[in-house]
Amino acid sequence: MNAQDIMSSPVITIRTDATVEEAAKLIVEQVTSCLPVLDDQGELVGILSHTDFGFHRRFLPMTDHLYTLMGSWVRPETLEEVARTVSRRKVKDVMTHPVVTVQEDSPVADVAELMLRRNINRLPVMRGKELVGIVTRHDFIKLMIPNLEQS
Repeated sequence: MNAQDIMSSPVITIRTDATVEEAAKLIVEQVTSCLPVLDDQGELVGILSHTDFGFHRRFLPMTDHLYTLMGSWVRPETLEEVARTVSRRKVKDVMTHPVVTVQEDSPVADVAELMLRRNINRLPVMRGKELVGIVTRHDFIKLMIPNLEQS
């Protein structure tokens, strides 16, 4: 079994010059956990996941009281300002790069070992230089369920 047998495809992507706000909307609308980032030539140059976004009050399970952030007390208005500032930044400024990838014919055991060794949750799958899919840790969980149709 190879990466192409368990990957999700097609992959929703975003360009380097998009804003973080545009990326956040796309992640929420498409119910995805990450966006591979493509340059102007359509080549994979990075990956953007929820961990690259920073803090946003709307996503934190807190009320309108004082918040703690890095050991300091922070008012809700401060978190909102941070969110506004981050949302205007370009994807290229916050994405993870360089991005680790595997080829579509990579054995699943090698893919799992790479993800565990490098502590990677999402791994783009390539056919040469073309992005063709993505493998997540969730895909390995699906392997444990007999007779589950791959999507």
